[in-house]
Amino acid sequence: RYLMQDEPVSIRREKGDAHLPDALNELSWGLVLPLLSEATLIGLIAVGPKRSGDPFYPHDLDLLMTLANQAGIAVKNAQLYTEVVLANEYVQNIVATIESGVVAVNPGGRVTMFNRAAERLTALRADEITGGSVSALPDVLATLLRTALDDGQARTEPEIALQAGPTTRPVICTTSPLRDPGGAILGAVAVFSDLTPLKELEAERQRVERLAYFEVLGSSIAHEIKNPVVAIKTFTQLIPRRLHDHAFLENFSRVVSREIERMERLVERFRRLSRPAKQPQHRLDVRQPLIEAVEFLKPAFDERTVALTLAAGAEPRFVMGDEGELHQLFVNLLMNAHEATPRGGSVEVELTATDRAVVVTVADTGPGIPPERLRQLFDPFFTTKARGSGLGLTISAGIAAGHRAKLRASNRPAGGGALFTVEFPAAATVEATTTQVNIGG
Repeated sequence: RYLMQDEPVSIRREKGDAHLPDALNELSWGLVLPLLSEATLIGLIAVGPKRSGDPFYPHDLDLLMTLANQAGIAVKNAQLYTEVVLANEYVQNIVATIESGVVAVNPGGRVTMFNRAAERLTALRADEITGGSVSALPDVLATLLRTALDDGQARTEPEIALQAGPTTRPVICTTSPLRDPGGAILGAVAVFSDLTPLKELEAERQRVERLAYFEVLGSSIAHEIKNPVVAIKTFTQLIPRRLHDHAFLENFSRVVSREIERMERLVERFRRLSRPAKQPQHRLDVRQPLIEAVEFLKPAFDERTVALTLAAGAEPRFVMGDEGELHQLFVNLLMNAHEATPRGGSVEVELTATDRAVVVTVADTGPGIPPERLRQLFDPFFTTKARGSGLGLTISAGIAAGHRAKLRASNRPAGGGALFTVEFPAAATVEATTTQVNIGG
């Protein structure tokens, strides 16, 4: 290491630079000046002796040190520039190789970055776009980038239609402003990815699920219809031999009528499942169908000594829907709770609301739902009961979906029972006469 102090230059031999003094001696050096950057030695300048043979005077040293300091700054700046260039090349390589399109613009709306994926997704060439106006980009991208420059907010569009020549593809796009350490906007960047592969994968998954559904459907239809058909067939085969048996004929008539009604009920459930009724929806107080469903089933709960309570509140809770379908939905959920709750248990129905949603919960004190079966609960023909078609909750989920509501099933946090939740979007606030609802017991 070489140091310069106020005294004449001194040189010390240290490990690692043993050959440097010899090299300097070969140059007949007369002075060694340090190159400093922020008090850190970054190099040396070897100066030969004066041609006149005169020594280096203090004013010579001052001048040379000034030059050395300027040289140190220049060398450091060159090193920093090299680092910036290398970092920029590194970032450019990363951006160039990622599968997502990346477009950056400066505060003036000029495109400063346009990677290969952006070229592929937009069918535009980088050499034609870079440096040009953001207006040359597809309208949807240009609008999002301008918005990010104007309001300085980051946003994500889950799916937009991006025009790429004659092709339109779905993409997810995130735009963000670029800021300096002081918070000033330096530009904006958009990162967008093609959703087409995900869409194709989702379509394939749905196709496989539909095939599996039809397999279950065929098997379940065969099972549900086989029992009544066997009973009818058995009695039919006995008719020739017992045609004059009055008691047999009466029993035959009763059994056949019962089994035919059973098949009719099954067919009606299939009809509801396959073609949900498209009833016109209007703004209504959801308490009305909920209270009617509770009153309708109250005798069945009383007969089984299961306490049924309702907390609907005094304020109307408006949703968009069809009263008949909502009544059917609540009856299905209450019947499910009735069948799951043992004698002496209880079922609690509660209606709550926020500015954005109206929520109905039905909680019972039955055994609850096995965690591994929660995902299957709304599948057609899935049931945990000894008897049942497994269509009730599927139909309920269809009614909820038709009202843009979310039907969820879980176990009560405290244990000991299931919890069904229906979350409706609240109807838009409009001037309307409040429908008075009788909420008495």
